[in-house]
Amino acid sequence: MKRTTEPLAEYTWLKIGGPAEIAVPESKEELVQLLRECHTENRAYRLLGNGSNLLVSDDRINELIIKNTVACTDRQFDGNVVSAGASVMVPQFINECIQHELGGYEYLYSVPGTIGGAIYMNAGRGAAHDKTISDYLVSVEVFSDGDTTEIPVDDLNFDHRYSSFQEHDDWVILSATFELPSQSQEEGREKAQQRMEKVNERDRSTPNAGSVFKSGARLPLHKIPPGGLSVGNARFIGPNRIGNDGDATFSDVKRLVSLAKLLNKLVPPFQTPEVEWKIWS
Repeated sequence: MKRTTEPLAEYTWLKIGGPAEIAVPESKEELVQLLRECHTENRAYRLLGNGSNLLVSDDRINELIIKNTVACTDRQFDGNVVSAGASVMVPQFINECIQHELGGYEYLYSVPGTIGGAIYMNAGRGAAHDKTISDYLVSVEVFSDGDTTEIPVDDLNFDHRYSSFQEHDDWVILSATFELPSQSQEEGREKAQQRMEKVNERDRSTPNAGSVFKSGARLPLHKIPPGGLSVGNARFIGPNRIGNDGDATFSDVKRLVSLAKLLNKLVPPFQTPEVEWKIWS
């Protein structure tokens, strides 16, 4: 198992983050063993996936960072039932489903995260489209209280950009089982391509962590003109995206988010949008 101490900025899409001890388990067995050691020793830890929707403090992170991007990569296909490890990247998972003539998740093709991260936040197309990764989810294999267990989807309280995992930092997603609808490869590829054509219109030259605020009918987000709002080297590069123009700090981004929340509150319907990112401070 690789262990190192280095800035988390190297592992986040925003390129922001202070130093931390990082462990990278290379198998599910190594990951579970490490989690059991932390549980026994009462050592605090944080799980890091692909770092695509994460804002990290510039200060040192005292908890052990467990990077789970290579440990849980198993995939199994049995008819319409599919199991996938938490480390599997979402686009890779969708591609393999398309090859097996299964569909349902092409709208997530642009998500640059892992299966575990997508389940944690209940990734979806937005409340207006009423589509989330939990739609075809059957159960999730979880490490909790020193052991592994299988939790049925109905016990995980999925909602818009929400799951029970957000209330249980000690639950670690290991794998998930899905039951997907049949679909031709041609239709699947076409849907995935359409999704990528849509997102390719965005600015990808500036480091960013995706959507800042949760959106949808329950939480309207008033659009902020691109380039019209900045703090330090943090700048809105789209209506709901903040970019790092080079040397943005954790404080720059936090202050810019606070300013955007205030501006939203000053215009109808006078609501403060909820931040979608995970923030480590």
